[in-house]
Amino acid sequence: MANAFYRIKEGEFVRQLETQSITKVIAQESPTEPQKFFVVAINANTEIAYVMRHGRSDEPRTWRLDNLARFLRKNGVASFETLFEA
Repeated sequence: MANAFYRIKEGEFVRQLETQSITKVIAQESPTEPQKFFVVAINANTEIAYVMRHGRSDEPRTWRLDNLARFLRKNGVASFETLFEA
């Protein structure tokens, strides 16, 4: 499990993808917004996890799954895990 968890903006998230620092991407359903997902990325080498946040606030950004998949594909992600809220 990750030792640290950071909220980062979209630009930094994309930079992490481009440098291949991210080794795993997870779409986690929001507990307060059904069918909206947070994107979580993990760097297994450093045991750091990242969640994309809104540009103007520190709140995690939520996505519809189709829009998130489109964003990830555009940025070179070939696969990601999806976790639904229990």
